[in-house]
Amino acid sequence: MSSSESVAAPPHPALAGLVGAYAEFSERAGGPVVRYEPANAGAVLVVEFADPLVVADAAEPAVSRTWRAFAAGPSLGPTRTEHAGVQHCVEVRLTPLGLYRVVGDVSELADRTVGPAELFGRDGRELPERMVAQRDSASRFALLDALFGRATADGPEPDPEVVYTWHTLQRSGGTAGIGEIRAEIGWSRARLARRFRAQIGLTPKAAARVIRFGRAAALLRAPDPQPLAAIAFSCGYADQAHFTRDFREFAGRPPSTWAAGQG
Repeated sequence: MSSSESVAAPPHPALAGLVGAYAEFSERAGGPVVRYEPANAGAVLVVEFADPLVVADAAEPAVSRTWRAFAAGPSLGPTRTEHAGVQHCVEVRLTPLGLYRVVGDVSELADRTVGPAELFGRDGRELPERMVAQRDSASRFALLDALFGRATADGPEPDPEVVYTWHTLQRSGGTAGIGEIRAEIGWSRARLARRFRAQIGLTPKAAARVIRFGRAAALLRAPDPQPLAAIAFSCGYADQAHFTRDFREFAGRPPSTWAAGQG
């Protein structure tokens, strides 16, 4: 028999727009558990308290590594994780703009998993032990508030044009015309692609695809979801075949399997 528990809380208000909700999760299963974290324009930080996780990232899906703590950067493919049946971890999601405030140029993290030291230096190296030493979820979340507060306090500010492009793509569900955005901000195609990739981790076109996929993925797992064809149309896909190709690329499975909550 399997069981799971989770606790979630928002970060400090000063981190709004940079860091998403904190979540502490524990699970006991009857055997190994494999999960696929789908393509994401943001990043996720995981600190594991049980046995290390086996992780294969989107850059090298055939290569598995073990991590006690890791961060997965913006990606165009799924990140695979596996544990032997017992998991206890804290997970934090960062927006692309939050990740940029922490590390600067984000492009080197695209499709990769890295240790927390690559994000936070000495604070990152000490993070797993410090998290384990905390007495409860609230104290662990407070530790994360302090960590992200220090990391983002003096970080680089993204270009207003990149922020505008990112928010416009988000608001449109990934369907906004990038040519129209370029005309509004007055940047060339090459300049926008270069600056956006450095600060978001993906090109504008790739980010738009991932945002559109993310909206579709959420709709598929909503209570009483619409038929696949209706969701594909509402999210701006040209046809259901294109919709299915994106799911296989970004989630590692077809939309019907994703909708069933498998993996």
